Amino acid sequence: MSADKYQDKLEVGETVPKLTLRQLTYFLATANHESVLRAAETLNVSSASISTAIAQVEEFLQIQLFIRRHARGLVLTAAGQDLAAHARNILLHAREIESIAQRGATKAAGRLNIGCLATIAPYLLPVLLKELADNHPEIQLRWREDKHEALLDALHGGGFDLIIIYDYDIPTTLQVTPLRPMPVQVVLPAGHRLAESQTCSLADLVGEPMVLLDQPRTRDYFLSLFGARGLSPTIAYRTASFEMVRSLVANGFGYALLNFVPPYHVEGHGRLISRPLADLDRPQNLVLARLYRFRAPRLVDELFQSVSAAVNRLQISAS
Repeated sequence: MSADKYQDKLEVGETVPKLTLRQLTYFLATANHESVLRAAETLNVSSASISTAIAQVEEFLQIQLFIRRHARGLVLTAAGQDLAAHARNILLHAREIESIAQRGATKAAGRLNIGCLATIAPYLLPVLLKELADNHPEIQLRWREDKHEALLDALHGGGFDLIIIYDYDIPTTLQVTPLRPMPVQVVLPAGHRLAESQTCSLADLVGEPMVLLDQPRTRDYFLSLFGARGLSPTIAYRTASFEMVRSLVANGFGYALLNFVPPYHVEGHGRLISRPLADLDRPQNLVLARLYRFRAPRLVDELFQSVSAAVNRLQISAS
């Protein structure tokens, strides 16, 4: 094809994108750090370069990307959140192309941002990081732990490529891949009268003091188990801290419901045991979730294998 004919085809059916990968990178770094200054420091460029790139994107798209708030710095608008999700996906695929050019098509390489439930993260993420270091050193992982709701919001807002959560109240916008069943367990102090039982029912627990993990979706889910059977728990303590729940139970202040009960060995604080909850309609699963609307790069498939290996090493109950 002659140069003239190629130019004719370009003018008729193709256009060169006016937004650049650099602009999207600068915008996404600012969104992640909620600060032009911190984005500039991270990328080792000037703050003026970051501000100019964002202004160019806003001018071209005719939208406002950020709102400045004194307490939180720069906060994404709804349009900014949508662009951040698209930008993250575009940059992932761009890095995948670079990886193929540098390393060939046999192994994916690059960086992923992953979110994990705060209750599981201390036990899972170090194992995952070691798994990656040993078997996939070409994959770089940035991570953050948070609550269920915050992880969902950040995924939709472009803050994460993937999140590790339980599969309750999953929006239809997400595609989930099961990692491991994590059924609800009744957590008891070792000397409790129900400790000799193989399983516990909700009816067994109604008159017992409950220590409730008071995080929005977690709390609502556990209370809904009682409500669905016309029962009401006796809530003695509420706390948003996973460790406080475990400590209160170990010290004999009540029982708790949890999906994940790692071993508890704190001198002078008693001991925990856990028993399966008998009357469950559907066991919960720990899942890896991503946005449905984007095609996942091959890097995600390789990460999934490492996440699965790390999850399967978790000791999820106390005995």
